Amino acid sequence: MKKKFAYTAMFLVAYSIFVLALMPASWVMTQVKLPKNVAVAGVEGTIWHTSVGQVMVDDVVINNVHSNLSVLSVLMFNPKLDINFGDALVTGPEGQLTLSGLLSELVVENAQVTVSANTVAARLNLPIDVIAHEQLTLNVERFVMGAPVCSELKGELQWRGAAVTAFEEKVELGGLLATLSCDKGELVADVDPKNDLGLSYRAQLKQGGRFTGSGYLTPAEKFPEQLKATLSFLGKPDNKGRYRLKM
Repeated sequence: MKKKFAYTAMFLVAYSIFVLALMPASWVMTQVKLPKNVAVAGVEGTIWHTSVGQVMVDDVVINNVHSNLSVLSVLMFNPKLDINFGDALVTGPEGQLTLSGLLSELVVENAQVTVSANTVAARLNLPIDVIAHEQLTLNVERFVMGAPVCSELKGELQWRGAAVTAFEEKVELGGLLATLSCDKGELVADVDPKNDLGLSYRAQLKQGGRFTGSGYLTPAEKFPEQLKATLSFLGKPDNKGRYRLKM
């Protein structure tokens, strides 16, 4: 009787693994309730190796998404997905990351993402029309989702060869680097003050997606000549020659 039970259990386990291995990713996606601003198209493969033609988040399109689910991570009850997306030959973000903690707190590790600076600038609701040039590179060693935004974050955001065009004039800004961290559940970006603009700034992402920020602009020798005429709109500098910035 015990042997019969053991054989039945082994059969059920083997059959379950077989079913999971062949389960279409497209069917799984129909069972997932996505946020209203997210849509997917062109889902192919199985849950172990999935390809998605496009992921649309608001008006941002992410192309050629591929994910691999680790069998060992499933057996350890912590499913881990290795994800890569984008292509140098198509527009849109490009990068890779590892996603885990799907059954508890979401964890992102070893993320490297490149996106057009103008894609970000277009979403900032700036008072004037601005074209941002070159690419933003996001490197995240580890991010753990928490309340209100995160419980852990170590990473950086870099804008090499930063430049913008406004009023038909292109302005070279040099390189900009921000260190990313988590402070009391809020996502924090601290701009490295060693830049041509003399910019020191701390931006915070708070509960409900609300942004706040403050810092200073301290024009020095490398400050772009084209921007000097705009400094008067920032008010008067303090006794250290700094212009206060606040959002």
